[in-house]
Amino acid sequence: MIFYNAKINGFYDSNISEPPKNSIIIADKYHSELLQKQCAGLVIQPDESGYPIAVKRVLTTKEVIAINESKKQKLTNEANEKITVLQDTIDLDMQEANEEEQLKQWKKYRILLMRVDINQSDINWPEQPRNI
Repeated sequence: MIFYNAKINGFYDSNISEPPKNSIIIADKYHSELLQKQCAGLVIQPDESGYPIAVKRVLTTKEVIAINESKKQKLTNEANEKITVLQDTIDLDMQEANEEEQLKQWKKYRILLMRVDINQSDINWPEQPRNI
């Protein structure tokens, strides 16, 4: 038999070990469904009555900041790469139509990126310049 203990948030197979006190019996089929949902990225936790359910994982503030920081760095690296190539093209007087304007737009974009507050959970990221 499979047991679930809400306090520990853990499952126990009575064939392997003795479940802790206050554990409840869980149907094998439901246990399998929960584990499949967990593999799909959901988190198992007890509901109000102590029964296990699978719910969408809520990111911690630290995780949100780390994700935002990573995205900001990626976007900044992309902008730096574009700016470097455009600047080289202009410095060597090899630019084509509108490349000076493109450089200006990428620099503005990079400044907007620098001003993004990564501590927010819902960031309105600046839009990358399109080739003019």
